Amino acid sequence: MSRRSEPAVLARESAVPWGGPEGGPASGGLLWAAGHGVPRQRVGGRDRDVLAMESLLERVREDGDADAAGLRFLPALDRLLRSLDTEADLHAEGRRAARSELLSALHKQQQLIRLLRDRPETALNDIREPVFVTGLPGSGAAMLHNTLAEHPGLDAPTLAELHDPAGRPATLRQRRAALDRADSVARDLARATAGRGSGLLIGPTRPGGCHRLLGNAFHGMAATLSWRVPGYAAWLETADTTEAYAYHRAQLQAVTWRIPASRLLLRDSFHARNLRQLLRVYPDAKVVQVHRDPADTVAACAGIATALRGRTARQVRPAGQEWADRVERHIVASERARLDVPRGRVLDLRFDDLVADPAGQVRAVLAFAGVTATPMFDRVVSAFVDGTAREARRARLFQPSEFGLSRRELTSRFSLYRARYGV
Repeated sequence: MSRRSEPAVLARESAVPWGGPEGGPASGGLLWAAGHGVPRQRVGGRDRDVLAMESLLERVREDGDADAAGLRFLPALDRLLRSLDTEADLHAEGRRAARSELLSALHKQQQLIRLLRDRPETALNDIREPVFVTGLPGSGAAMLHNTLAEHPGLDAPTLAELHDPAGRPATLRQRRAALDRADSVARDLARATAGRGSGLLIGPTRPGGCHRLLGNAFHGMAATLSWRVPGYAAWLETADTTEAYAYHRAQLQAVTWRIPASRLLLRDSFHARNLRQLLRVYPDAKVVQVHRDPADTVAACAGIATALRGRTARQVRPAGQEWADRVERHIVASERARLDVPRGRVLDLRFDDLVADPAGQVRAVLAFAGVTATPMFDRVVSAFVDGTAREARRARLFQPSEFGLSRRELTSRFSLYRARYGV
């Protein structure tokens, strides 16, 4: 984020506190018991315990002090584990990579528990009037997010900060290690889609996506890009994400307690379907949604999913129809969610307008958010977008035909959405 100073005076408790009455996790978390020796079971040549709940909890217990841990969202983790084990067709290294990622999320829960225990004032840290940017992959939401982050009145947590939300690096070596971990994540993501117009704005010190915070609660739709997990996806599409957003907020409180910020700027591709829950937890938030022809966003989703799954799956199944269906359900859910949103809380932008007049569209967002625009910032926006556009022009965009889809059929399928938003 743009400013680094001592923690400010703590203002008020989180609207939907994640912490329980003693500052730890709310009731219902799993306190795991002492004990060792989870048996290893080999079935069909695979180590079946690699993606077993008991094995994950055993490893977390080995890595930390068991008497402090109250891990949460374990039913969601169990659903994800079952899909990974039975649907994702992971090879041995892919199973180990998935295990490592899920263990990391559990360790981050444990870090937050310890932080709340040691520094209970963290839960009082104020998050006021955050601005959320959303839009499906390929919509231009990432470009808008990165552009807005250049404004001194908005603070966008970086990838490094979101990757380690409750970390407390005290020394230069520890801070360097945290940046290196985030850089490894950024390079891995950029490498997966190299030359395809995705990953251009990923870096450890660049604004990061807050889907990582929902992922630590095993409620992140980004998992459906990384792995083919239709069973988990079907559950997640109907799940109540309120508690996951409360945990999202608790992690942001930890980040901004350590690195104080002013007006937070955040982004996740899939917030639109969860507007009710998001605004329940962040009642004074403003949401900016970027719209683009679904033929382009479906192709981007299918392309990113194919690239990411290629790192871990034995055989990558065609993802085009999967994402055409999922995007349609996402749009329907997003439109339903808007029915309960008060007028003036969501601003709609079109990708074409953002590309044609970036400075004008950014000024509209700033006015919507109540942030002052300046002529100097207009020049910053133009320079940033021009540089990003030059990089994008070198890339080869994902096309529907690569994934067995017809642009004409997608145009017809999403005609109501296209007419409503002029895309």
